Amino acid sequence: MNYLVIGEPCVDLIHKSNGETLHSYGGILYSLISLAVLSGSKDSVTPLMNLGEDEFDNVINILKQYPKIKTHGINKVKHPTRKVNLYYNLYNTDKSARIEKSTEPTYTLDYRQCEGFLKSADAILVNMISGVDITLDTLKNIRRNFKGYIHIDIHNIVMNTKEDGSRVHMPVDNWYEWCTNTDTVQMNEFEIATLTRDKLSEYRIAEEILYNRNYDVKGLIVTRGKVGVTGFVRKEKKYGNEKFNDLDHIEIASVENPKFVDSTGCGDVFASSFALDYSVNGDFVKSIHFANRMASYNSSLEGIGQLERLR
Repeated sequence: MNYLVIGEPCVDLIHKSNGETLHSYGGILYSLISLAVLSGSKDSVTPLMNLGEDEFDNVINILKQYPKIKTHGINKVKHPTRKVNLYYNLYNTDKSARIEKSTEPTYTLDYRQCEGFLKSADAILVNMISGVDITLDTLKNIRRNFKGYIHIDIHNIVMNTKEDGSRVHMPVDNWYEWCTNTDTVQMNEFEIATLTRDKLSEYRIAEEILYNRNYDVKGLIVTRGKVGVTGFVRKEKKYGNEKFNDLDHIEIASVENPKFVDSTGCGDVFASSFALDYSVNGDFVKSIHFANRMASYNSSLEGIGQLERLR
C-alpha cells in the first residue's frame, strides 16, 4: 500500500523536569517514521509537506535512512522550520504537565501540492501538527477526489498561538466540517473538551460526527494518556425483530509502561499505528488496541532516532 502523510515537521526543545533539555526533530516525523517502521515490506510512505530551508537537508538526511519513505512530496520553502519548546513537569495527563511555546508554523500546504499524489495512494494520514498544516478547503478537496481511507488527528486545530509563543486551547467554529470529511477521527481528551463552543459532551460530539450529512465516518477516538482510550463507532443492533443503528462506546485501558522516559510523540505514533492497522483490516477495536500498545511503547523511547525499536 502507498500511504500519504500530511503534516508539519518541527524542531522540539524538550525541557524535562530534572532540568535536562533535549534537542530533537518532531512533529509529523513521529507519525511518518513510525509508519515506515511498522508497515509492510512492499508498502511506501510519501510525506506531503512544506519544509523550511534552514532544516531541509537535515530532515531529508534523516528520512533517507528509511527506504520506504519517498521524499518527492517535500517542498523546500524560505520560511524557517517551526521551533517548539516543550516543558514537562509531571508524568500524568494533566494539561499543566506540558506547556508549549512555539514559533510560527511553516507555510500551509496547498491542495495543488497534494492533487498529483492522490491517484497512486491507498490511504492518507492527516495529522494537524501546527493546526494550519492544510486548510479545511484542502481537506474537503482531498475527500471529494480521493476514494481511499483517510484518518485525521485533529491535534492542534484547537490550539491558538499567542504573541509570546504560548499555546492555548480554543473552540473551533468549523469543527463539524473538519471531523466529517474523513473516515476516522482522533483527538485527545483536552482537544475534544475544547472543540465546541457549546461544550457538547463527548457522546453528543460522537453522534454529530458519526451521523452526519457529509461522509460515512466510521469511528471517533479519544486518547487519554495513562488513563486509556475511548472509542465511538456505529454498530447495527437488533431488538426482537427490529434492526437499528446505535453508537458503541468502547473503553480501553492504557498499556502500563514501567520504562517510561518521555511522552513526546505518543499521540502521533498512535495515529500512524491506528491508520496502518485499520487500513489493512478495517477492525476499529483491534486497531485501537494495536495503536494503544505502540503509543505506550513509544513512551519508553527518546526521540525519533529510537522509533526503529517499534518494529
